[in-house]
Amino acid sequence: MVQTGQSVGTTTRDRMLDGIRGYAIVLVLLSHTWILAPTNDWTAVTWLFSSGDYAVTIFFVVSGFLATRGMLREQERTGTIRPGVIWLRRWIRISAHVYPLVILVLALTAANWNMMVAYQGTDTRESAIRIVTYTWNGYVRENAFAARPDLGHLWYVCTDLWVIGLILLIVFLVGRWRPVLALTLAATLLVVMIYRQHVYETEGVFSALIRVQTRADGLLWGALGAVVLPWAQKLHRYAVPAMVASTVLLIPLLGAVEDESGYFGLGGWLLNIDVVVFVLAVAMAGPPKLLARTVGWGPLALAGRTSLVLYVWHYPLFWYLSKNETEWSWQTRTLLAYAITLLIAVATQLLIERPVRRWLASERWHALDRGIGPALVAAARRGRDEARERIRATRHHAERDDELTGV
Repeated sequence: MVQTGQSVGTTTRDRMLDGIRGYAIVLVLLSHTWILAPTNDWTAVTWLFSSGDYAVTIFFVVSGFLATRGMLREQERTGTIRPGVIWLRRWIRISAHVYPLVILVLALTAANWNMMVAYQGTDTRESAIRIVTYTWNGYVRENAFAARPDLGHLWYVCTDLWVIGLILLIVFLVGRWRPVLALTLAATLLVVMIYRQHVYETEGVFSALIRVQTRADGLLWGALGAVVLPWAQKLHRYAVPAMVASTVLLIPLLGAVEDESGYFGLGGWLLNIDVVVFVLAVAMAGPPKLLARTVGWGPLALAGRTSLVLYVWHYPLFWYLSKNETEWSWQTRTLLAYAITLLIAVATQLLIERPVRRWLASERWHALDRGIGPALVAAARRGRDEARERIRATRHHAERDDELTGV
């Protein structure tokens, strides 16, 4: 099928955003390789294996930008947004992967698999409850030794869900007045940036890394970027140079936020701003060929599209192999961990992600565009009408049978 120039441009821009997320998920996987391999001994490339926070910031900025841009487009199209519907859809997308993982962990614990020996002293039941209710961050902060370590990475999805909910509320309340929306998000962001620095200095790095409020910065930066996009369009002639510059700056910024002081200091500010500039530039202009072939490289873009699947499922697997297959060399464990992670990603993409996407794109879900209440009323009416039709059909068949039998 021949694509129009506009659709080709849109596809290329989507691939660029997928590619930057692919870059981020690769760094997340590398940063968690410490579970399997002696990465602390590799001093020459320590920066590569301590890049998790850097990668998460990229995820959050892109996610906040795309989610808020979608809200604003919906508001422009219909005149309003349905916060409950949008948040429910996001909850389903995330829970479709998180809940099966939690169920699997509970099943393995009940079966008393040998992997559970490593987690004696942890509270699997409470950990599961906190995860499925998305209150995991606070529990881990207050009960670090009781929380399941192999599920610790799920603080990320909790932060995403609640901060996107906050952004939804702000857009719903003041989204019709774009300058007010921009000022509200900017003020919220300023408070978050100041508060995270305060928590880092007074409570320490662990608390600063695990609180929802202190990790909300990237999502809010991305949301602010989506809001100012129409004004930024006036500078579209500078989009390509800005895209190139922001991509190149990602490399030194990786070193600038390698340690916590940089991440919670000036380096964290600069990283957020740089990624916002990148997504704005990509939204305004097509990338030069070199960037399209590197950042938008096919395998990298594919990793970005499956980043949620990879993120949710890799960490418990890494922990399992590190705790149980201790007689294997770290090289064997690491290669096996990555190979199984890829297999799980393919399986869950086919069995969970695609069906959920199709379900959320179905006509029944589009009925929710008018709101959850009207959709429930319409569903009840459909059910009533279908029940009446079945009763009429049953009576018709009964009357016909009576006529045939002469009763």
